[in-house]
Amino acid sequence: MVTTALGFLGGTCLLLSLPALPAEWIVAAGVLVAASLALVARQPAPLAFAVGFAWCWIAVSGRLEQRLDPALEGSYVELRGSVASVPQLLEAGTRFRFATAPAPGVPPLVELTWYDEVAAPKAAERMVLIAKLRRPRGFSNPGGYDQEARLLREGIGASGYVKSAVVQGRDWSDIARSPVLTARGAIADAIRDALGTRPATGIVAGLAVGLQDALSREQWRELARSGTSHLMAISGMHIGMFATVTAWLTLRVQRWRQRRGSLGARRDPAVLAGTLAAFGYSLLAGWSVPTQRTMIMIAMVAVALLLRRRVGVADALALGAIAVLLLDPLAPLAVGFWLSFGAVAAILLASTGGLANTGIVAGFAQAQLAVTVGLVPVLAACFGNVSLVSALVNIAAIPLYTLIIVPAILVATALALAMPSVGTVALGGIAWVIEFTWPLISAPAAWPLATWGVASLPAWGWIALVAGAVAAMLPLPAPGRVAGALVVAAFCAWRAAPPAPGSAHFALLDVGQGLAAVVETRRHVLVYDSGPAFRSGTDTGVLVVEPYLRSRGSRQVDLLVASHDDGDHTGGSASLAGLMTVRRFAASGGALDGLGAGSAERCGAGTRWTWDGVDFEWLHPAPPLLPKDNDRSCVLLVRAGNQALLLTGDIQRDAEAELLARGLPADIKVVVVPHHGSRTSSGQSLVDATRPRWALVPAGYRNRWGFPASSVLERWSLSGAQVLNTATSGAIEFDLGPEEAMSAPAEWRRTAQRPWRDP
Repeated sequence: MVTTALGFLGGTCLLLSLPALPAEWIVAAGVLVAASLALVARQPAPLAFAVGFAWCWIAVSGRLEQRLDPALEGSYVELRGSVASVPQLLEAGTRFRFATAPAPGVPPLVELTWYDEVAAPKAAERMVLIAKLRRPRGFSNPGGYDQEARLLREGIGASGYVKSAVVQGRDWSDIARSPVLTARGAIADAIRDALGTRPATGIVAGLAVGLQDALSREQWRELARSGTSHLMAISGMHIGMFATVTAWLTLRVQRWRQRRGSLGARRDPAVLAGTLAAFGYSLLAGWSVPTQRTMIMIAMVAVALLLRRRVGVADALALGAIAVLLLDPLAPLAVGFWLSFGAVAAILLASTGGLANTGIVAGFAQAQLAVTVGLVPVLAACFGNVSLVSALVNIAAIPLYTLIIVPAILVATALALAMPSVGTVALGGIAWVIEFTWPLISAPAAWPLATWGVASLPAWGWIALVAGAVAAMLPLPAPGRVAGALVVAAFCAWRAAPPAPGSAHFALLDVGQGLAAVVETRRHVLVYDSGPAFRSGTDTGVLVVEPYLRSRGSRQVDLLVASHDDGDHTGGSASLAGLMTVRRFAASGGALDGLGAGSAERCGAGTRWTWDGVDFEWLHPAPPLLPKDNDRSCVLLVRAGNQALLLTGDIQRDAEAELLARGLPADIKVVVVPHHGSRTSSGQSLVDATRPRWALVPAGYRNRWGFPASSVLERWSLSGAQVLNTATSGAIEFDLGPEEAMSAPAEWRRTAQRPWRDP
């Protein structure tokens, strides 16, 4: 059964790793060939592999067909339907999913943000909306989060924002159609009404009904650094605990009834009650992948107990994986799939060495250590870092939350619905316990070495990392386990070869409508702008720049530049400085205040320095400063041998004229086009003076300003430059060096193409 499950999973993962969907006839032919091999070899694994591949192909094809018609993209569309999620409260509005009534070109499910709404919508509430939609789109960068994969897996065919809305309310028929969703929304509202905006509110809501988005950014950061993020999801451990307690209580009741003369088995009612309790809690949790896995395994164990059969844990886990993949073939796109099954698999591997005979406390500690080691490949691949304090923190946090806080939250939530005044007091007490014990998580998370960033590995490196983790958990002789642990440590410390002396690696990152660029020499890193901040409360410093640097193996920034005081250039600076060590800051004018760094230096024309054989020079601004903030942008020239790069910020025609009056070198190979390709920049004189091989436009997909202007693109193209736009290329990476010829760049949206990523 284990090999069959691995085959099914392997076929699914192969399909999800392809750059495009194969033709239908290729899939059908593959299934026939695999069936023949399975018959000849009398092994089900080849057929399971082909079935997993085909089943995933069907799912992806269906989801792609349900995306927004491109003709409707960027226009206002009237949507009729109902709220299909518990609305998420943002700093400036509300985000929710909306199930739409059938309409030509409109997906059945969209994700909307309603800024400055008059009244927050409620789950299952009917509405008529005017919304601007776009097809699923996200940033495309090395090391970054794949937003488009998330939207595909969740069946969301478009995203957008609400311009206006008419709320039609909900009646009993709406509640009857969505009873679980309505219940989740009612519980979330009861918790918010009882606790208000105190720090523990989001944690209580997350543990009661799986609303993980209720936690603040800082709370998630502390959970991630301490390795305790799993505590805030309704995990298999929580559901298993709830099912066990329910079964035990039912068993006690059944024994009491038997003592009073009632007939019937003791165990069967307890098994059924525990299974139903687990199912109900899984539904309230939003039916996430970890809850699916746990529920399926509990159901299989329950059936075995009722039929008086024995089921091996490994076979149960394998059957659970197959069942999850049958229900949701896109589950491997969710981090929870790998964390959930990976944790159980790690415990199973470690238990073959005798954890069951070491005592409760020692066994728990060893199991936690096994999970910590076993999940290193998953955490490194999904998040790019591993927590070095997770084993220590979880020894205290898991019993506290699983045995005390979660049961108390469930009881208090039930009281809040039945007797609001009593429930409010109970929830307040639990919130106090959470806040009082939170330093168990936040204090270790603040330690400088709480986490370790792991660079992106080549394919063979991932194989070696997984093999090392498995060897460290298996009951091998001590030298074998130590060797496995050393392999894990070695690849966690691995990084790609840095640029050679005199060479540089340059990346123009995809941050939407904004600018963020990285110049890396052999031993130094310069970040030129950090992209925008968003009304949702997050920014590209944490979403894009830090993950990219981590994927490159960089652990500090030697110089962080804010080219000028515009939010689409400086919005991520504070987050980046909080996540990584920044040794120096440089900025122009008011951007110095935006950096929040008293030691920031001004970029001024004529300032030069050299890092590892690569020359840097500020070409602009020069006193007296021009009146417009854009024209005060820091302009940086980077020269590696015969190849030069020009970073121009948001300069416009007046600044371009000053720059040209002071003179520009004639061998510039790459220019980051000024002001995102605005008509007010890229004058003919600048284009003629530079004539680069590559002109790069940092612009957002379908941005509201219409950047870049077609006349600007034409001007750069006629000069002989090849024009690339981050909106369609994703991150654009160059290697600069002493060679005369310059190699073509890597465009991440094309390099890492997947079936769900539009060009």
